[in-house]
Amino acid sequence: MSRFQGSLVAVVTPFNEDGSIDYGALAELVRIQEEGGTAGLFFLSVAGEGATLTDAEFDEFTAKVLSDKSALANLVTCTGRYTEDSLRRVLVAADHGADGAVLTVPAYMGPDQAQTARYFLDIADRSPIPIGIFNNPARAMTDLDTATVDELLSHPNIMLHKDGSSRTGRLGEFMPRHPDVCFMADDAPDQDILIGPMVLGAAGIASAGGNVLPREFAALSTPWDENTDVEAFRQLYTKVWPVMRYLYSFRSPIGIKSVMNALGMPAGHLRAPLTPLSDEQVAVGLELVRAAGGTQA
Repeated sequence: MSRFQGSLVAVVTPFNEDGSIDYGALAELVRIQEEGGTAGLFFLSVAGEGATLTDAEFDEFTAKVLSDKSALANLVTCTGRYTEDSLRRVLVAADHGADGAVLTVPAYMGPDQAQTARYFLDIADRSPIPIGIFNNPARAMTDLDTATVDELLSHPNIMLHKDGSSRTGRLGEFMPRHPDVCFMADDAPDQDILIGPMVLGAAGIASAGGNVLPREFAALSTPWDENTDVEAFRQLYTKVWPVMRYLYSFRSPIGIKSVMNALGMPAGHLRAPLTPLSDEQVAVGLELVRAAGGTQA
């Protein structure tokens, strides 16, 4: 995981109308990402509606999807309802060949810093695969402070960090102290947590927008070095940003799936209580995607 570079797409999970998982559609979405230059797939994230899966569905998903492993890196969100529940999911993902497990704190608990650290460390101690942590205060009710992140990144099995807070400048502190950790930027536009991490040396971008614009996010996610064309990055970011803002203006993955389906990409149904956008709302999104040069438009 520490050697990962490029676009890590939080791929959506296509559901049939009856709520079952459409594995044929998912295979097509994986193919689209492979052809678009994506470096890795991030299954069952918020965009993948992972929190809606039962234990049996989670087990079936990992067995079916990971057994026919693509050439891309395959990470799985394994956040459960409590520590042992998350660990169980990590072990299932490991059994089926996941390259790593990504975790946030369980929903609605809002643990303090010490409790949060213990949660991640307990799982990292017992996981046979690398662990990634996602600091996501907007959804998880806990915002990891600098000392806690430093403690966690010192664990040899915690090898990826994605920070959803707006305090991404502190990556300048973390990166030199933890050279073996893969630091990822995020495509949430209003928090401005993409450009700063990329400038500071992030390995790539973990995005939901890559579902809709795989080629554009693959280009945007190239790690910066002395050969980086800053003007080309600025121009591409300026084209993609309105699409990001549009997608994030709806609860994930409502906008993403609605636009993907309109583009002919088999994103499938949402799970209730989520419902798709209106035709008028989708038309706005399609215009933005076409303006950004979306290859599926």
